[in-house]
Amino acid sequence: MLESRLKNYLLLHLIVFIWGFTAILGALITIDAIPLVFFRMGLAVLFIAIYFLFKKKSFYVDKKGLIKFLFSGIIIASHWIFFFKAIKVSNVSVALVTMSTGAFFTSLIEPLFLKEK
Repeated sequence: MLESRLKNYLLLHLIVFIWGFTAILGALITIDAIPLVFFRMGLAVLFIAIYFLFKKKSFYVDKKGLIKFLFSGIIIASHWIFFFKAIKVSNVSVALVTMSTGAFFTSLIEPLFLKEK
């Protein structure tokens, strides 16, 4: 029990560090938010493709799955664009405060999509 608790605390601190470091890097990087997100998502696609090739997985996605991927990608890309733009317009602390409200807004929006309380 104690080991699990310590592990969870360490993971929580790691996540906080990664979020804060992402914001600091976003403030230090001089390119605009849209090209920055484009390059980030390009790297993500590249690494996922390398993983699929390494694991010999299929790249095939049906039409419904492709639409879900595109919709999710648009939401994630817009989130990161607004996040990095907020850093450029304001500062790191304001951007991190607004990013931390994501769980709050998810708890408000999720019942609308899942049709449950």
